[in-house]
Amino acid sequence: MAPIPYTITMRIAVIGAGFTGLTAGYYLKKQGHDVHIFEQDTHVGGLASGMRDSVSNFPSSWEWDLEKYYHHWFTNDTFVFELGREIGVSNKFITKRPVSSILFENNIYPFDSPINLLKFPHLSIKDRLKTGILMARLKYQYNESSSEVFENITAHDYLSHHSSQAAYKKIWEPLLKGKYGTHYKKVNMRWFWARVFKRTPSLRYYNGGFSSFAHDIATAFTNAHGFLYLETPVECIRQEQMGVSVISEQALDPVFDKVIATTAPHIFFKQAEQLPETYKNMLSNLTAIGAYTLVLSLKHKLLTDDTYWLNVNDENWPFLAVVEHTNFQDKSHYNNEHVVYIGDYVNPTDPILSQSPEQLVEKFTPYLNKINPLFSAESINHSFLFSTPYAQPIFEVGYGKNIPPIQTPLENVLFASMSQVYPWDRGTNYAIELGKKCVDILSSE
Repeated sequence: MAPIPYTITMRIAVIGAGFTGLTAGYYLKKQGHDVHIFEQDTHVGGLASGMRDSVSNFPSSWEWDLEKYYHHWFTNDTFVFELGREIGVSNKFITKRPVSSILFENNIYPFDSPINLLKFPHLSIKDRLKTGILMARLKYQYNESSSEVFENITAHDYLSHHSSQAAYKKIWEPLLKGKYGTHYKKVNMRWFWARVFKRTPSLRYYNGGFSSFAHDIATAFTNAHGFLYLETPVECIRQEQMGVSVISEQALDPVFDKVIATTAPHIFFKQAEQLPETYKNMLSNLTAIGAYTLVLSLKHKLLTDDTYWLNVNDENWPFLAVVEHTNFQDKSHYNNEHVVYIGDYVNPTDPILSQSPEQLVEKFTPYLNKINPLFSAESINHSFLFSTPYAQPIFEVGYGKNIPPIQTPLENVLFASMSQVYPWDRGTNYAIELGKKCVDILSSE
């Protein structure tokens, strides 16, 4: 998806300095446009930003920054690596093959290969084979185009019919419930297909963390004389006769030829009051769930079998995943401390979001003791709690027909958010692709 050469220089505002906004800004600036990026936060990176810029008690002894929400790339996340080559940082990508497991009936089982599936003792041989065949079909029989056959069926219905009942109840239903809660029977199968199709055994990370990659993109943008305004929320976007007005404290000359808004749908809804009701309805119909992560720095390992990613297949547990980051990246970058994320998806009004890290540690300790009896509050060096109300769009049946187009009814305003990367799951790879799509739309005019 190479950017199309421009013919007319434009003055363009980009709202948001996450990976979509940074990518759009970088490529538009490369084409010679006058580009201004507005970010309400103190730092770039969006949901992939690091803790160093966000918390006052970030450990000064850590060499690397750390994401507030766990992140990695698959080795087929081509848009990430293309952008990395473009800005000259390909040598900073790190490839490793960590272990992914599931917790079932208080025991941990590796679950990241066909062989490990065949070894899983809680399914019969017949059920294991049936599950393996289903996963192989989803991964190799369908592509992005042919996967449209899954658009109008829920993952619940498809998996409960095409997998064995035992496999569905023990593997897939707990994960669907854990991620989507009361919405789990509404999520369509095309989203699930995309999760299987994209997964790779090896994963990638970035030297210094994802925030370092965001900073490197931002540096490439500003080195090309792009303008980046931090701590600058945009209050209003208005289509005018001579362009688009962007109302913020830093916009001394607030009129632009084009605007790309990369905010969450509910924020864009408030910013662009001139949007017609039909488009506003599309925005308001985009439902999402929130998420939290409790980040712990420990004196010892939690997952002693070297598991990086642990899915908790037990709905009685109060969290969905345990991710031991230092079983993926070397602990030497974090002062030889063991870094663990404990995370879950929740409704934005869930009372757990109002609790302190200490309260969650107390609540979670009996469960973490089942994983490792050595765990206690005394083994914690540092603890942090992060949450967001907009973490995962809910892709219901027929979602593909209801995605708001990037080009809004306001002639000079584009809108790009993770609700539009469907069927793919939210992630920086598709945020970057979305930014490039915005550039191509503007370049084709």
